Order: sequence, then structure tokens, then C-alpha cells
Amino acid sequence: MFKALFCIVVLSILSGCASADFGSPNVYQRQDVQRTGSMEQVTIVRVRQITIESNSDSSGVTSLLSAAVGAFLGSQTIGNGAGRYVAGALSGTVTGVVGQRVGAYMSRHSGVEVFLRRDNGQTIVVSQVDDQQFVPGERVFLVNGNSGYRITH
Repeated sequence: MFKALFCIVVLSILSGCASADFGSPNVYQRQDVQRTGSMEQVTIVRVRQITIESNSDSSGVTSLLSAAVGAFLGSQTIGNGAGRYVAGALSGTVTGVVGQRVGAYMSRHSGVEVFLRRDNGQTIVVSQVDDQQFVPGERVFLVNGNSGYRITH
């Protein structure tokens, strides 16, 4: 019984481990390489912590796949006769729910919302992952490329 539950949990976790692109300023997409962009120096006005959520699997394919695998494993390892079908249905349901929860958790990443003032006085806001630390009053570079705006030191 423990072996079957362990397999179900492991498969749920693995099925929810799809990587998501959160737009790090340190990671360039293929279409951004060897292309021109623009850059300007701006002043940070305010920095606020945010949570970035990626909807990489809004179709539910991961949950359905993990539920199917869980139902199969549950019906093969738990119960005999008609009990196998009940075990398959229950393990499939549990695996699907666990896979969905793990996928939702894995699609979240911490980020920052940075309010910037351009030299002409215009104020703009840029959101990105928090892999760099920013302080109000600091002068930083605002880079504009094919994938949008990013802030860097």
C-alpha cells in the first residue's frame, strides 16, 4: 500500500515539474540574440514585491496525464477483483488533484514591480523576476528588446 501511494505521489510531482519562463533579465530568448534594442538610464522611484504566475498548463493536460497514470498504477497494485477498479478510480482522482496542486505551486515565482522615472519626467512601471535587487533612488538601465522591457544594473 505504501509503495503504491509513494509511486502516485512521485508521479504527480514529476508531472507538475514543467519549467516556466518568468522573463528573467539575465535570460535571453533565441529571438532576442543578435538583434538591436534600445537602452536608457532611469531612476528607481519605488520597488514592490509581487508574485508572477505562469499559465503554462491551463489546458489541464498534466492533471489528466497524472490521473491516468495514477489510475493505472492504483488498479495494478491495490485490491483484487472489483476492488481494483475502485482503487484505480480513487488513486486516479487523488493523483489528478495532487498533480494539479503541484503544477499550480510550480508555476509561481517571486518578482518585483519597479516604478521608474525617465529623465523627461515620465513615470513607467516594469515587472520582472526578483533575481536582482533594486533600491529607490538608484540609477539603472532600462533595456527594450523584442521580448519587452527589462531592468538591469
